[in-house]
Amino acid sequence: MKEKIKSLLNSQLVQVSSFTSISTLIKIGTTFISAKVLAVFTGPAGIAMLGQLTNFITILIQVSTGATGTGIVKLTGQYQEDKPQLKKIIDTSFTLNILFSGLVLLLIFLFQNQLTLFVFNELKYKWLLYFVAIGTPLIAINNFILSVISGLHQFKKYVAINIFSSILSVILTVGLVYFYTIDGALLAYILTQTLIFFVSLFYSKTIQWKETISFAIDKSITKKLAHFSLYVIVSAFCFPFAQILVRNLIIDTFGIDTAGIWEGTNRISSMYLLLITSAIGVYFFPKISNLKTIQEVSKELNFAFKVFVGATLFAGFLLLLLKSFIIPLVLSKAFLHINNILYIQVIGDVFLIAKMLLSMVLLSRDKTKVMVFFEIIFTAIYIVSNYILVLNFPDLTNIIWAYPIYTFLYFLTLFLTYKRIVNVVEN
Repeated sequence: MKEKIKSLLNSQLVQVSSFTSISTLIKIGTTFISAKVLAVFTGPAGIAMLGQLTNFITILIQVSTGATGTGIVKLTGQYQEDKPQLKKIIDTSFTLNILFSGLVLLLIFLFQNQLTLFVFNELKYKWLLYFVAIGTPLIAINNFILSVISGLHQFKKYVAINIFSSILSVILTVGLVYFYTIDGALLAYILTQTLIFFVSLFYSKTIQWKETISFAIDKSITKKLAHFSLYVIVSAFCFPFAQILVRNLIIDTFGIDTAGIWEGTNRISSMYLLLITSAIGVYFFPKISNLKTIQEVSKELNFAFKVFVGATLFAGFLLLLLKSFIIPLVLSKAFLHINNILYIQVIGDVFLIAKMLLSMVLLSRDKTKVMVFFEIIFTAIYIVSNYILVLNFPDLTNIIWAYPIYTFLYFLTLFLTYKRIVNVVEN
């Protein structure tokens, strides 16, 4: 018995889960500090503007890397013992990242006025696009390094980099927000994404980059990376793009403070979901990807629904019970209107986690094209729902129902698709 316990504690899964949990808890802590500083010094307007920038950078990261991150992790892990093939993977991935980030940098400089207006609604933030453009290649290479480290199963280094990123983020946010308020908050976010490159480079020094990397593109590797990139780039683009549109709609219709309340609701939600989504990423997707039969998949999915959806219901209930205390603590009294709409957000969060589990099952069964189609369709539904609600029910309490409508319909469609797959296999 003692040997079994010792073996379990020394297993890679337990070690990786432990490291990830520590990193996630630190991220929650630093996110809490950053959110509090932002709420106190910038108010709802600052939270709204940072939400715009965060969505824009999310899109930028995937486009500037060609959404190759997932593919790099998968292929480097698969071929880490095959040195010639591994070199082809690293060469091709690095070259693609450089090419895509160079293209994005050029496009930012060419269309900086249009992009500034789209993201910030006013040209006074045009100067931020210069920082974004300059940082784009470093952000792309940083994501490349992180993907290689993860693929080579160097989890301690991967977690250490994420911890440094969280600490760097809170230091820059507190310092720059104190002196420059909203401008400081936006600049801090860009600088964190850029400067973490140097931390990643330091931790990856054991990888002989000069000897390992050369500019070359292998067609077969590119094709394999493209297979993984399709869904990632669509999903990473669609919902952040939709949120920018919706936030702009709310700003134009009700003002930036209302958009800040809407964004504050999202941030409260993302903080309590972070631990759950991290656990899903560490445990569920690797587990489901290795299962062979549909019976095994169904059993694991049922277990995951009980654990992760149950945890979301419990966490959401606690949040609603303590909302009058939590909202002023995490944000400020300026965000107390969230009290009236938080239950709607929690309903959407429950279906979001259920949807996430089913999407991972379908992706693990090679239903990438189906998932890409669904992602585009339901992003469109989310955008249209928001526009209809804004035009017909000019109140944030009604508008926020677009989120649970979107997550419920998405979940229901994925559930019916999954049941159809099960029936086909069984028959």
